[in-house]
Amino acid sequence: MKKISYILLLASFTILFSCKKPGTFPTPTPEPPVVVPPTTGTNPLPAGAKDGVVFINNGTSAIVTLYAPAKKSVYLIGDFNDWQALPTSQMKLAPDNNTWWVQIDNLNPNTEYAYQFFVDGTLKVADPYSEKILDPNNDSYIPASVYPNLKTYPNNKTTGNVSVMQANKPTYTWKNGNFNRPAKDNLVIYELLIRDFTAEHSYASTLQKLDYLVSLGINAIELMPVTEFEGNLSWGYNISYYFAPDKYYGTKQALQNFIDECHGKGIAVIMDMVLNHSFGQSPM
Repeated sequence: MKKISYILLLASFTILFSCKKPGTFPTPTPEPPVVVPPTTGTNPLPAGAKDGVVFINNGTSAIVTLYAPAKKSVYLIGDFNDWQALPTSQMKLAPDNNTWWVQIDNLNPNTEYAYQFFVDGTLKVADPYSEKILDPNNDSYIPASVYPNLKTYPNNKTTGNVSVMQANKPTYTWKNGNFNRPAKDNLVIYELLIRDFTAEHSYASTLQKLDYLVSLGINAIELMPVTEFEGNLSWGYNISYYFAPDKYYGTKQALQNFIDECHGKGIAVIMDMVLNHSFGQSPM
């Protein structure tokens, strides 16, 4: 009986391997990058460092900081190192054992650099202090007329939302710097959703309606949330990044110009902040 079992087993293996053609075996999965834990808490923060990005050396270097308790390893990956978790991009752990930092050099102050944090060899997140986010799923639906020259997402390099840093960012020159806000007990507020107020859903197109709003007798506009939220078609109450204006309505400078023009017509602008609505793609 055992002899028959061995013959059947041998026949099964013969049939199995005779059916396999050369080159049809699955390709081995590449090994993940080696994560080397740093020396615990022996790297004081450089002078001037703070949460997010601080540029030094005339914008050719940056100190990038992340508050991430209970993590074993954090790398800074981005355009500047071809999105690789290199030894030079491994972040140092500060003495509080919660704050990670690294200095990157040889930057062009006029260039936008996309970047992420690579945490514990598995998690990739954008900077919670970023002022600009690239979204692989939604940026392609933003018209160039609303956001000109939007930086391209680094496809085939990484996944998930990425942050953008730039030393010499475009600046805005304010025209109405002496605006006096209406008294709180005299406010007549118009709550406004940029997405639905005009067909173009932009700050620029909303400006064309300011005279109409003035004719209503208002002296304040309350903008429904305009910082980076999930998707494009939203009331904005699913916030993910609190310091990055959502690109679906326009650039940061377009938002500044909208506020400036409102001030020029005696209209205060109130920003709706929903700190208790931090949503799924938030890194916090």
